[in-house]
Amino acid sequence: MSDDQQPGAGPSNLSAQFAASTEDVADMYDGWADSYDDDLDGWDYTVPDRLAARLAAAGLLDGEVLDAGCGTGRSGVALREAGATNVLGADLSPASLLVAERRGVYRSTMAVDLKQPLPFVDDRFIAAMSAGVFSYVGDPEPVLRELLRVVRAGGVVTFSQRTDLWPMYDCDAVIARLVDEGVCTADVSGPLPYLPLHPEFGDEIGVIETTLTVA
Repeated sequence: MSDDQQPGAGPSNLSAQFAASTEDVADMYDGWADSYDDDLDGWDYTVPDRLAARLAAAGLLDGEVLDAGCGTGRSGVALREAGATNVLGADLSPASLLVAERRGVYRSTMAVDLKQPLPFVDDRFIAAMSAGVFSYVGDPEPVLRELLRVVRAGGVVTFSQRTDLWPMYDCDAVIARLVDEGVCTADVSGPLPYLPLHPEFGDEIGVIETTLTVA
């Protein structure tokens, strides 16, 4: 599952997509799985590479990493190229998981709905990465709390959110609450390129990348 649009999808269609049910999102990505990577290559999508670089810079690729919303495995490739060798890929879309498994970059994969409690024990992972997922999550707070729960102290959760959806989901306030509670510290980027060659999004919609370090 990731938030990158199907061909022809654009700002005029956002409200319908973000109101979609979990089942609708899974069906959409099942239908898009075979052409997804070619489409994103054509739009110059590099968010997974930047997030993986954040984990590498933090020295957090030598343990088990959760790729939360791995889709067809683009993030897994970025993590492998950054040095990770023990990655669990979790996603809502069975068809996307089949494509991801064929890449050979995951230790294992699992069908997981990120909007539900995660099926992992506390402190299991050294890090979690979620590239292009949060636009379909809705309220990010329960999802972030679950990701922070399954990452050990000193580890990080790194994720992206689109610039147009950041204020819609009040991400500043969500992160401030987590920091104020002592759950984590936060490093939030400014606007960065999202899909620079997308015919509708282009320079209009960027992405904000955040790293939360677990306290």
